[in-house]
Amino acid sequence: MIPYRYLALLCIVSAVVISSAAAESFCGRVETGSSMWLTAGTISTQMGSRFITASADAGTEVFNNVQVGEYAPGIPARGSVSAFIRGRILEDGQIMEFEDTTSVMGEISSFSKNMAYNSKPSSLFC
Repeated sequence: MIPYRYLALLCIVSAVVISSAAAESFCGRVETGSSMWLTAGTISTQMGSRFITASADAGTEVFNNVQVGEYAPGIPARGSVSAFIRGRILEDGQIMEFEDTTSVMGEISSFSKNMAYNSKPSSLFC
């Protein structure tokens, strides 16, 4: 049996649910998340969001940045990493859907996935 010095299991999921009772119909859902299983390596994740409060003018934002790197210079991480963002937005009677998933398995020298959603009136950025 091979002894593993480091074992990391990390699952992060962030969801933003957007709705407004304004005269213009607008509601939707955006999710982003990641999962990692490593026997060696370095992990860095950063998540954040900003929600609509009293006014929809400011919009809603969510982001998720995932980085996995070498255990030490020249020694790649070992395991698997997956990151995703998906959404379904209903606006003015139209449905807009998007989804993006990136995965890697085995020896990992570098993995970086930066995902963001920004809702402004009549705008969609992903």
